[in-house]
Amino acid sequence: MGPAKRIQPAKLMRVIPPDMNRCAARFCLLALTIGFLLTIAFPSALGAQENRSGEIVANLAAGRVVFCVTRDSIIVAAVAGGGEVGSRPPAVLPVGPGRIGVLLGAIEWTAPDAGKATRLDSELPAVAANALRRPTQKATDQASEIEAIGVGMLEEIRPLVDQIHHKLDLPPEEPLVELLLADYVQDYGPEIWSLQYHVRQQDLGKDYWQTRLLRPAYVQLYPPEKGQPRTFVEAGYPADVPQLRLADRLARHDPQLDRIANSSRDMSESVASIAAGNSIKALSSPTSDFMRAAIPLAVGDQTTLVMALLDMNRGFQWLLAPQEPIPPGKIQQQPTEPDAPSLRNRGPRPQ
Repeated sequence: MGPAKRIQPAKLMRVIPPDMNRCAARFCLLALTIGFLLTIAFPSALGAQENRSGEIVANLAAGRVVFCVTRDSIIVAAVAGGGEVGSRPPAVLPVGPGRIGVLLGAIEWTAPDAGKATRLDSELPAVAANALRRPTQKATDQASEIEAIGVGMLEEIRPLVDQIHHKLDLPPEEPLVELLLADYVQDYGPEIWSLQYHVRQQDLGKDYWQTRLLRPAYVQLYPPEKGQPRTFVEAGYPADVPQLRLADRLARHDPQLDRIANSSRDMSESVASIAAGNSIKALSSPTSDFMRAAIPLAVGDQTTLVMALLDMNRGFQWLLAPQEPIPPGKIQQQPTEPDAPSLRNRGPRPQ
């Protein structure tokens, strides 16, 4: 997104030529007075024009995410792809000791006058911690932890979205931001959720748009419905990015994946359990080894793979940490490249 053209407000002070007759001068002063009164009566219209000089920029994180719930852990792997050249890979991070988070979509925001960029992956751990600080006595109708984190992120994203005043190049079904959360719930077991933040826009005229962030939609990805297979869980951004369909490829005995799966007995047995819809019987170590080899092969990208797991007893662990560590908190603003992918100018997607 680049800055919109600045529309200069009309000046209230003008010089009347000395040879202008008295009647014309009175008419000019009357017109100026009316213009001044209209400015006072409708300050928002003038303010809208003045603010057009500073558009906020949002850079996207795009790619594919694969979860697998094994006997004693939740494994997540993420790889870039499907977005414009220059997009960030999905941001995988610990959200406290007992939860994995993955952020997709508009995760890095830069306001021209702010001097700093806002990285949602940097802010998520603190947002989640603040959202989960609750009194000891919980009300019976109190929202779940997932809902509390969802509302906390809503309040973090809303001030950024309020600064968008141009038409977004965003399909109606595609969220602006998507947050994937995986954890273990006491007396329930493993769960994976997708929190989707959509926006609604209204044209106020003269190509000036009001953008409103909607409350998140909560979509449970795991566990599946009773009787459904427990296998790989896939997600991706943007919405039309092709999924890897690892489970389908295993069922078809894809030669490339079969070659990887048969590299050891433990891996063969674990992959067979996953292919049969019983991933909770698979061992974590051979499953993660299979995913580390199979996902880059399926995507054709060996450079951006990030992997982590959530151990049922020991919590979050990196298996393959990101090349670029997530900064703690706000970061200094970096110059935005003219052709960087954004919400306003998505650009062509590689095939």
